[in-house]
Amino acid sequence: MKQIITQHGWGLNKHFWDDYKVDFLNNNWYWQDNERGYFSTNNYQAKWIKTDSKKEIRMTLCHSYGFHLIQKKILKEATHIVLINSFNNFLPVSNKRNFILKSLKRMETKIIKGEPKDMLKEFIHRSFMPNDLNNSFKNIFYKSLESLNKTLLLSDLKQLYISRDFPAFLKKDCKIIFIKSENDLILDDESNNNFFDSLNKQLYRKPILIKLAEQGHCLNNLNLYEIIQNTLNG
Repeated sequence: MKQIITQHGWGLNKHFWDDYKVDFLNNNWYWQDNERGYFSTNNYQAKWIKTDSKKEIRMTLCHSYGFHLIQKKILKEATHIVLINSFNNFLPVSNKRNFILKSLKRMETKIIKGEPKDMLKEFIHRSFMPNDLNNSFKNIFYKSLESLNKTLLLSDLKQLYISRDFPAFLKKDCKIIFIKSENDLILDDESNNNFFDSLNKQLYRKPILIKLAEQGHCLNNLNLYEIIQNTLNG
């Protein structure tokens, strides 16, 4: 059995994966989406389906902050972890730290002062650059803004300030596919690279690095199924 559990990042919802899941479903993958609940009072945490298969694949797809939102138990039991523009520590340690810190504070202020919708629209558009915002996601996203959970959005945003140790719960022999966009305007390159370097040093099995040209923080116009399948077969 081939299973996938996804976790979207901050300010997004499960519909971020809608276009990508089609190819996986058509190729007999069992797909479940975690939902944080930024746009409703409902959240959802998936669980692996127990099977007796010895060739089972249990794969997580984590986008950005999704690596920290997904349950550790899910990651511990995964055979494959796909990290898309992910990080352990969002804030870099270099001189850019203060600049990024100020940007987070501005976003925080807009949520507190009751301007979260415009802030989120700007954030999402910037996340998809240099590509246009995915149309199917855009329609769902704009409609979802009407039921925004500001409290959760703000509390999760504040978690980006935290300095974290290496995630020791990861299995040393875990198969990790590390996907990095080369035009990411949200996640600082240093933070992304530091995470990859840490995984490279701490794990027995080296993560597979895939660089995507002309892609931003949120992926668009690419065949994720083909990328994953080629990596599994490589």
